Amino acid sequence: MKKILILLSLTHLISNSYGQNNSIDLKKIKQNSTKEKYDELLSRYIQHDSTLSLNDYQIIYYGQAFQENFKPNARHDSSRALNKYMSNSLNNIEFRKVLNYTQMILKDYPLNIKEVYFTGLAYEKLGLIDSSKIWYNKYHQLIKTIMDSGDGKKEKSAFIVISVTDEYNLLNALGLQFMGQALISKKDKHYDIMSLAKNEFGLEQLYFDIDLFFGKWD
Repeated sequence: MKKILILLSLTHLISNSYGQNNSIDLKKIKQNSTKEKYDELLSRYIQHDSTLSLNDYQIIYYGQAFQENFKPNARHDSSRALNKYMSNSLNNIEFRKVLNYTQMILKDYPLNIKEVYFTGLAYEKLGLIDSSKIWYNKYHQLIKTIMDSGDGKKEKSAFIVISVTDEYNLLNALGLQFMGQALISKKDKHYDIMSLAKNEFGLEQLYFDIDLFFGKWD
């Protein structure tokens, strides 16, 4: 897929994330992710509730991992077709067709970050700005949720993700080019190390905590 430019300010995201300690309390999130509470928050998200706070988004995103039906490897059948279609030049893309794809995917996987972004982009290109803002806001909040989990510079401040796909979503959001990946384990914890191409931030690699992905967090 060709690199998609995002509407978020990279400088704003970096300045609000790098250098901070992990601010995600997974124990508290797990306590607040009972099926009833989680379903209520997810329903508000699906209904485009603009009053959801960042703490709500933390539960919505990370709370997935504490649901009985959590399957980090699950993928919609249309995802591959959409990715292939979006690899075309933007001038050759029919954005109503993009919406048809994303609506199918997000119906089953409402927190798929890439499709959330594509939906915002499609509405923007179709001139439906109010709708695009709704979806860009969801994208911003999901990305910021991950970025608030750490700074990615070392193991103890690794970004926490619930799927490998979201590692790439974060790299795309930051405009960083992936060059290689290594899986390491230290003290019963699991990390992905993503090597990066030369970039304006001087980052050589980023660490991702993937214990939730492996179902290892307790």
